Amino acid sequence: MNKAQFSNEIIKLCTVRQAVDRYKIGRTSLMQLAERENAVRRFGRSVRIDVEVLDKAIEQY
Repeated sequence: MNKAQFSNEIIKLCTVRQAVDRYKIGRTSLMQLAERENAVRRFGRSVRIDVEVLDKAIEQY
C-alpha cells in the first residue's frame, strides 16, 4: 500500500490534519467550528475543510 503524499500548499480544500496545523487548534474545536460555518466537504469517507470559508469565519471573530 502506498503512503499518502501530503503537500503543505493549501489552495481551496485541505485535510483535517492540515487544517489543525494551519489554525493551531484541536481537532474537535476545528470540526465544531467548521460544521457550524458549513466549511466541511465530504467525499464518501474523505473529509476536507474549505479554507476560504473557515478563514472568513475566523476573521469575523
